[in-house]
Order: sequence, then C-alpha cells, then structure tokens
Amino acid sequence: MDLNAQKTQSVKLLKNTILSKINSLLKERSETICTYGGSDNEDLIESINDAKKEWLSAKNNFEHAVESDIIDYYIYQIKAYQTRYEHLLKKAKEKGISI
Repeated sequence: MDLNAQKTQSVKLLKNTILSKINSLLKERSETICTYGGSDNEDLIESINDAKKEWLSAKNNFEHAVESDIIDYYIYQIKAYQTRYEHLLKKAKEKGISI
C-alpha cells in the first residue's frame, strides 16, 4: 500500500470516529426545550437552536472535506460550536428552563 493510500485511509478512519462521536452527542442533546415565557428565555432558546444548526452545518462541511488542513479546520469549528451549544444548554438549566 503506498503512502497516499495509507494517509487517505487514516483520514477516513479519523473522520468516521469523529462523526460517530458527534452523532452520539447530538442524539443526547436532541431533547425538546420547553419555556415558561419571557423574552430572555425566548432569546436563549433561539440561541440554542441557532448553535445547534451551526454545529450541524460544521458537521456537514466536515463530512465533505477532503484536504487534511480543511478537515482540521472543521474539527476545530465543530468543537467550538459544540462548546457554545453546551454552554447555552447549561445557562438554560440555570435559568430554570426545562430541557
């Protein structure tokens, strides 16, 4: 097996591992959010939904990336959006918004 084929296989394995991890995290976080009203709560819920959309978009871009530099970029982007999403969920729980 030549070096490029090994590298391609290694990248595919890395992508599959990361994607399976992301999918399991998204499944854990796919609960519905119920609110008790209020503009701040609505804004927070909207931010949570936006963060999830950004995370899914980054995941989709990662799935279609080919070059290793671009793959690295999307890995960092996914992690950043995941962290933002988890932070907003924590904030919602602190405010008493049931999740």
